[in-house]
Amino acid sequence: MPSICFVRHGQSEWNAVQRFQGQWDSRLSDLGRRQAHLSGRLLGELGVDRMFVSPLGRARETAAIISEYVPAPAVYDDRLKEWDCGDWSGHLREEVVARWPDEWAARQADVFHYRGPNCENYPDMFVRARPFVTALCALEEERIAVVSHGMIGKVMVSILLGLGEEETLAIHQPNDTVFHVVAGAAAPRAQHYIGGEGPFPGLTTWG
Repeated sequence: MPSICFVRHGQSEWNAVQRFQGQWDSRLSDLGRRQAHLSGRLLGELGVDRMFVSPLGRARETAAIISEYVPAPAVYDDRLKEWDCGDWSGHLREEVVARWPDEWAARQADVFHYRGPNCENYPDMFVRARPFVTALCALEEERIAVVSHGMIGKVMVSILLGLGEEETLAIHQPNDTVFHVVAGAAAPRAQHYIGGEGPFPGLTTWG
């Protein structure tokens, strides 16, 4: 199995105000562009043979900055798009809670399985991501970078590490954090970098 770096796009303008993006889009903030440069420098130091990128604008913008440090061309793949948040797209979190109180309460009660109005749930994302991850593991190249998003990113990491539902939900990847899954003697193991510094053992989690 290759060594795979999972990069979350830099902070977007909508991230900064907690507006649901999903498969909609907003540009990187000034902070987000700085974060993308830090990720790019890190990947340049680690070395990258292939780079796969979500086609959404904020991931493309991040990948363009990373390409200043990494010679590998970007390959865009629709399976790397973020969670589709359906009717909640474009709304602030507080607006979603106020406008869809019952649906929001149902999601909070079962974050993994609940599917909001015209939304995906986690099982949907696992179905979407699994063939991509299988193809990654079959690549001949040893050093792979995947530039995507917070939720679909942790789904892919969970597939590689064989994590359960609770372990998957516990993962949190801030915009300045790169997850690095490497092949071990017995099983894949994970480490992470924060702001280009590391590696640190394991994955970052909520709290």
